[in-house]
Amino acid sequence: MKAWWNQLQPRQQVLLAAAGVVLVAVFLFTMVWEPLAEAREQERNRVAQQQALADWLEAVEPIARSLREERARRPGDLADRSLLGRVDETARAAGLAGAIQRIEPGGDDRVRVWLEEADFPTLMEWLSDSATEQGIFVEQFTAERADSPGTSNVRMTLISES
Repeated sequence: MKAWWNQLQPRQQVLLAAAGVVLVAVFLFTMVWEPLAEAREQERNRVAQQQALADWLEAVEPIARSLREERARRPGDLADRSLLGRVDETARAAGLAGAIQRIEPGGDDRVRVWLEEADFPTLMEWLSDSATEQGIFVEQFTAERADSPGTSNVRMTLISES
């Protein structure tokens, strides 16, 4: 290699050395600098999104607290009942009695519910009302389209906030 280099004219040696320096610079830019710059920009965007989320959570926290306090002050005849009893009674009151296949306790303030051919809009309204009025929330939810239009076969686990 050294013999080959020495047989080149000085002008060719300078040209090859300059090309080597440019090649190394391009390599460093494309393989090191550019990925680092892109990663830095992505991280800045992620931090900005997280900050926006934190700001939003701070803004809605007083609203959530007031809703929770309002629900706690509201007299409720279901408040003294078990989660299983509250789920059963509110589901039947919502018009889902015919769809209920099974309701069973899941331990630790959890209830598993199976519904067949449940009217989906009625189900969603019941779940929304249960969350706002009873503090009952969906932990797991699986739905399949049933044979009748607008109905679903649903398996879900509900939990109580209290």
